[in-house]
Amino acid sequence: MAEAAPVPSRRPAPVVPEAGLSHVRVLELAGSVGVAWAAKLFADLGADVIRIEDDYDLVRSRPHDVHRWLNSNKRSAWSVSDELIAGADLVIHDRRDLADLTQQHSRLVVLSITPFGLTGPYAHYDAAEINVIHGSSWGNLSPGGAADPDLPPLKAPGHHANINVASVAAIVALAATERAVVSGHGEHIDFSAVAAAAKLTEVAPASVSFLGVEASRLGTRTVVPWRIFQCVDGLLQLICPEQSQWESFVELMGSPEWASLDVFATGPDRTQNSDVVNMYLAEWFAEQRADEIYHAAQAARIAVTPVNTMAQLEANGHFAERGFFATTPDGLKLPGPGFQIDQPWWNLAAEAPDAGAHEGESWRHRTVAAEGAGAAASASSTTPAAAGGRPLEGVRVCDFTWIWAGPFCTQILAHLGADVIKLESPDHLCMFRRLPLSPPDSPPSHDTSGLFQLYNSDKRSVGIDLSHPDAVEVVARLVAISDVVVDNFGVGVMDRLGFGVEQLRAINPDVVIASLSGYGSTGPCAQYVAYGPAGGAFAGLYASNGYEGGPAYETGVAIGDPCTGITAAWAVVASLAARRRSGIAATIDVAMAEAVAATVGEGWMQYQQSGQSPAPIGNHDPIWSPHNCYPARGDDQWVTIACTDEDMWQSLCTVIDPGLATRPEFAGAANRKRNETELDAAISAWTQTRDRWQITEELQAVGVTAFPSLASHELWTGDPHFEAIGMLERPHHPRTGERVVPGVPWRLSDGPNGLRRPAPLLGQHTVEVLTDVLGYAPDAVDDLIARGVVQEPATAHTD
Repeated sequence: MAEAAPVPSRRPAPVVPEAGLSHVRVLELAGSVGVAWAAKLFADLGADVIRIEDDYDLVRSRPHDVHRWLNSNKRSAWSVSDELIAGADLVIHDRRDLADLTQQHSRLVVLSITPFGLTGPYAHYDAAEINVIHGSSWGNLSPGGAADPDLPPLKAPGHHANINVASVAAIVALAATERAVVSGHGEHIDFSAVAAAAKLTEVAPASVSFLGVEASRLGTRTVVPWRIFQCVDGLLQLICPEQSQWESFVELMGSPEWASLDVFATGPDRTQNSDVVNMYLAEWFAEQRADEIYHAAQAARIAVTPVNTMAQLEANGHFAERGFFATTPDGLKLPGPGFQIDQPWWNLAAEAPDAGAHEGESWRHRTVAAEGAGAAASASSTTPAAAGGRPLEGVRVCDFTWIWAGPFCTQILAHLGADVIKLESPDHLCMFRRLPLSPPDSPPSHDTSGLFQLYNSDKRSVGIDLSHPDAVEVVARLVAISDVVVDNFGVGVMDRLGFGVEQLRAINPDVVIASLSGYGSTGPCAQYVAYGPAGGAFAGLYASNGYEGGPAYETGVAIGDPCTGITAAWAVVASLAARRRSGIAATIDVAMAEAVAATVGEGWMQYQQSGQSPAPIGNHDPIWSPHNCYPARGDDQWVTIACTDEDMWQSLCTVIDPGLATRPEFAGAANRKRNETELDAAISAWTQTRDRWQITEELQAVGVTAFPSLASHELWTGDPHFEAIGMLERPHHPRTGERVVPGVPWRLSDGPNGLRRPAPLLGQHTVEVLTDVLGYAPDAVDDLIARGVVQEPATAHTD
């Protein structure tokens, strides 16, 4: 951190009304985009965030004034004092060499967000966004359904990986901060960005660990059709995972003769003949108008989504009706939050400050209740976490979720110690239980799917027939003693089940309610169908994803699902923190389209400044060069290299060719960017004759960020770093034994780490929860089982 001259006095900031996270003080040590984003999440909900500037600031150096997005609602200073550290609740940084501040300040929580974490064989490596996304195997999965193995695996636009994983880091930090207020004991959180990004890679870990099959960007997708198509006036994404949706789409097209051929009759038939299917569909879409087909298809319950540019995003009527965009006091229009909440906690109250604009200011005053550990009575129905435990121990979650977005939300809460009780209906099984990802050596059943096991560890399962009239009493008992209720059903389903917001509030006025859906619970598109891939399409991410000069592609991972789950988990933990202070229990509406759109501020700022929606640039960067995924020795072997400053460039030249440093066309960042094609060719000539790990080690040794683009099997079959940091968990599952599943990408210094339990069998904890948690007598439980209201594994396990 840069030092500044001491100031004679410190001006106190004003007292602000308590709302949201206004009781939290955050010290941000300027550095990466991820650190700035994590701190922004706190600031936007009212936390007092002071950013300590640094000469080496990756946020202020980004083009298109990106710092005006990431630094809004913060204050800025150059120097950090003992007073600021002593008064902070949370410090967020990305430094590997920072002294352990918790040794001097026992109530302080410190969040360290680094690429690989602070321990393990790669802990000393530096990494830019491109290295993180490729090192997590996400890059190697992108673009999905690729046909050309000579094209490199693809990075998503901007800092999309780091922004998503930094959101997870913020959730952990807030939960730990709340525990510190109650217990008086702080925490140091060692958070690995690469590990967190790897946990987002959808089906890939299950394919490797449960099927022994490599997940790859190359080849045919499992669902056909699933692709972006060009219309007369724009792009549309189509995905038909259900046979009924395909049949409806054929009808929408006017039942063309080709669609009646036997080779397209079933899902497997279409997968086997995907090239022909896509050819016919491309010809049809090319003659259609995007908006007409979008609304007509959605009226028929077909998942068609516009692939919006930033200009289309700004003009979108659904976003306008929901009031998604917000404006700073200086008139800058920015993406709003990824969630809507029924309390006025989120606000763009201040524009991004100039560096050092608040030098000499101290923390805002807080009420006495915030100053004393545990001074405010918790509104929770359970006991707050004590020192040494997981941060959310004592929180109970009634979990109605299924598939991916909802379960990812509740899994984060479960990893943090919450008691997540998953309600599962055997007649309406989670799609992840039904997908064919069971190990070949295990009899396939609803309990053997590897994909379900990936995203449901650390939870308990109650088998219950939600359509049974007597199920209402069971669920109501659970809601009455829960802190949180989460669902990701279609809009209106919870009302039809008898557990809409009003009914839940009548049962438990203090429960935090979170509903996740594709487009949100209000607005003209609220009833529209949206699977995970739709999030990136609608939100403007995919329009700028692809190879330079080429068409738009998806990002390889259906990021809409995990991004929505992460967003919901943040909103839930923030609402629990606010409830502890105010007694107010919030209702949260998370729209996948908004969750993703909230994270695309880099593309949005480029559009705001230039008036042009950003186009695909492959693995390149708007200003840094070299910055690419280069071929290494071997078949489909790649290595990522990024030089983010002049020192790195000079160091790179010493390893590759000292003569590069003297060539005038490569002198300075602007010239390197201008002559990037020639520079990439020179680097590729060197990399393609060398092993990617050898390249990584040589370049990292001289301070250049480099890392292989890893395939999924390399991570999940014994990667030494993932093994060292506990990401290769092997919990014993009753049906499938010990198989690798992703662990927890953070390590606590003052709490237990790792998974607590494998994903549950369907109904595994029915009796346990009904007797120990809900207070049913054993004979009453037997009666509920006999009448089919609830189920145990013995009856729920049958296919």
